[in-house]
Amino acid sequence: MLAVRYALLGAALLLLTACRDSPAEVVQRASEAAASRDVVTVRDLFSVTSQRRFVRRWEQQQRTEDDGWQDLVAKLAFDGKPMEVKDEQIAGDFARVEALAGAEKRDYYLRKEDGRWRIEPGAQTRYRKALAVANPAAAAEDEAEAESEASGEASDSSGGKPKKKPKK
Repeated sequence: MLAVRYALLGAALLLLTACRDSPAEVVQRASEAAASRDVVTVRDLFSVTSQRRFVRRWEQQQRTEDDGWQDLVAKLAFDGKPMEVKDEQIAGDFARVEALAGAEKRDYYLRKEDGRWRIEPGAQTRYRKALAVANPAAAAEDEAEAESEASGEASDSSGGKPKKKPKK
């Protein structure tokens, strides 16, 4: 009987720890770790798929993995400080988190991996598909916002690289 209780308690603790972080909390932790140059923590907050993709890309560029992670860490902070996380939206196993780096808005996409939220660059399309299934009205609003931002950035004369318009 005691063994059953311990097993149930262990299972409950496992469930609580596996789902404890929201997508916004994961992005916040990544940004805080980046501000303190904690590469190990940042790397662990990315999905395994993303980590492998990064390493392959860096190998093709003949860069060391350490240099690649250092560059990525620098992009997750703003002027050496953590970004300000503003909003999160969850659609099934995918999520979008909006953060501010100074006045610049950045979107981060996450995927649930083994019950934990992980940052996954390139998950935008899968997030939008999941959002369209879960909440068609929110998906239409998200698409309209993306189009508005893309058209505004396309006409931006600041010399920055304009983002591509999303495919329909």
